Amino acid sequence: MTQPSRRLDRARTNVFARRFLAAATLLAMGPLGVRAEPSTAAAVAAAPEAPAAEAQPIVLPAPKSFAAAVKLVEDAAGVKGGQIDSEVKPIPLSEGRAFAVDTRTAERLLAGSHTTFRKAGVYLFRYERSFGLAGEKDLVGLLATADPNVVIRRIGTAGPKRGVTSEQIVAWLSTLERDEAFELYEIGADYVAGRFQRQPKDPEKIARRAAEIAPDLVAGHSNPIAGLADLIGKHRTLYLIWE
Repeated sequence: MTQPSRRLDRARTNVFARRFLAAATLLAMGPLGVRAEPSTAAAVAAAPEAPAAEAQPIVLPAPKSFAAAVKLVEDAAGVKGGQIDSEVKPIPLSEGRAFAVDTRTAERLLAGSHTTFRKAGVYLFRYERSFGLAGEKDLVGLLATADPNVVIRRIGTAGPKRGVTSEQIVAWLSTLERDEAFELYEIGADYVAGRFQRQPKDPEKIARRAAEIAPDLVAGHSNPIAGLADLIGKHRTLYLIWE
């Protein structure tokens, strides 16, 4: 078992509890509680608006190969790349790498280099957040593809307790993208997060559809759609999570 795998096994339950509580807190706030720039830790943790960071983005040049992309990230982050954790099957080091970094470094990498790498045929993404757990790191991944659907399938993003498969998530996102363009910056075993390229035309419709495929995001609330629609409309945030 890889070091990232051991770390995830130790923290998985606590991490989901924090993510779920944060999402619940955000939705409980309702539309009037969400500001243009959320200041609560819950809002930031539950649904990142974009891979922005307080510090300057880490802007890397376009890699000429997957190996070159690995070297660029290793040099920028100061860590060696290991094997990506997958819920499906092991991903060869020649096709994927994982980097355990602090949250700020993860956000700086995504903000500055996600788009450039994707255009070069390499997907740079975050697939696990540490959420402030002592001694833990965010996990940033590289996969030798420009297609987020390939990333979802290879990571094995799913909600097994809800009967939601990777293929269903891919189909849901593909349908959404026909109406509203977006970019995924985070693709994990039990969540995806990204940002719409422009303000969606019908945030409430998207919120209702999101609640259908990812009911854990809104579980326990009598009227969560308004808060979720506000998050989607005002902040252009796309966020789905499963237990």
